[in-house]
Amino acid sequence: MESHVRNNLWHLLRAHSAEAQQARRRLGVGIACAVFLGGLLTAVGLAIVVFALSLSVVLIVAVMSAWRAVHRHRNELQHFGHTLVRSVTRAVRHLHARGRHVLSPAVTQLSGLRNSTGRRIAASAAKAQQAVRPPSPRASSIDLQREALRLNAAGTKRRRDGAPAEAIPLHTRALEILRDAHDPHATALVQNNLALALSHAGDDRRATTLFEQAAATVRELGDPEQEGRIMANLAVAHRRHGRVDECDHTLRLALTKLRRDSSAYRRVAAELTRAGGHD
Repeated sequence: MESHVRNNLWHLLRAHSAEAQQARRRLGVGIACAVFLGGLLTAVGLAIVVFALSLSVVLIVAVMSAWRAVHRHRNELQHFGHTLVRSVTRAVRHLHARGRHVLSPAVTQLSGLRNSTGRRIAASAAKAQQAVRPPSPRASSIDLQREALRLNAAGTKRRRDGAPAEAIPLHTRALEILRDAHDPHATALVQNNLALALSHAGDDRRATTLFEQAAATVRELGDPEQEGRIMANLAVAHRRHGRVDECDHTLRLALTKLRRDSSAYRRVAAELTRAGGHD
């Protein structure tokens, strides 16, 4: 097998052997033919073809040279690649070991700090709960409101089921609870429902008083829509007990409080029409 040196074209061209002289003659003939062919093609207007062929030859020679270089130094390149991979791997392992060595104490310290801080916060919260005592054993305002509204809903159901007498004590108890809750809007709601139950049960005087109190409360709260609904209920109570003129007057006043696009306005207007009044 010939060595790489003897296969080298430059060495062959510089040698004084018969083989070298024959190679030089062939190269000279080839170059002369290439120049002649290039000149001929250029003369007939095909210079672009000459340029393309020349570029192709250069590219082919470059690729072949690169391939031979890679093939000739293949072992050295493989050795360099393996060495580089081993170096990077060792560096990564070293950094990983150093990171664990540095971060492990810090993580331990942070964990201990978190646990101690959590214990201190829990102890502080426990002391605060022990220090804060309610002023009285009564339930909170929210619990009072919930209980009052539950009794109010139960009373409304009894009245709508045709048992207003059973609804009266439920609404009364709800009002008593709301005295401690200080919720005027809920108080007005329960007063209106208690007045409805009393009116159906025949207690017209107490019903009228409660209707007027509820309407005054929501008027102070700036709720004209709710005021108009309460006044409409008062008007129905007036008619139930024969006070027709007062019924018509109260219905007209209720219409001034209600929105024209509301269902309550339409009901009051229809009630006023049935009573013989005018919108």
